[in-house]
Amino acid sequence: MTLLEKIIEGTKIKYLGQDYKVLGKATYSTRNEPDSIYVKILLEGHHVLVVVPDEMAYFGVNKGHLHEFDLFEEIVIYHGQKLQQVNHDYQVRLSLEFGSPSEVEGNVEYWDYEVDDTIVSIAELEGIRERADVVAKYISFDDIEVN
Repeated sequence: MTLLEKIIEGTKIKYLGQDYKVLGKATYSTRNEPDSIYVKILLEGHHVLVVVPDEMAYFGVNKGHLHEFDLFEEIVIYHGQKLQQVNHDYQVRLSLEFGSPSEVEGNVEYWDYEVDDTIVSIAELEGIRERADVVAKYISFDDIEVN
């Protein structure tokens, strides 16, 4: 059974020795790459696990609105790190496996910034123009346990 198959309603994810209750799970693609599928798992404490099946994953926290990124510049200094904008696209929710539709992120316009193993994803929620900015680290699939 794959990591994503193990993540069902009521499970917990363990990352770096900390347990996180799974609150929602949804599948997405993007407007520019509609065949590229990824899954977001909403966790307690505003944490999120993003998985591109068989490719990569990142684990982070939704910080709300990060004002350092308001101008959507190509390079942004954030906490002393120089992050490079690597993507600008539109996320499209394909399906909601479980969780509240109002809490599990829907369609957004986003800008991804990276440096080393850090990704900052700046997301503007469609329709309400509210921000849901995530600061995360790329991780190994082996770093995640599902209980």
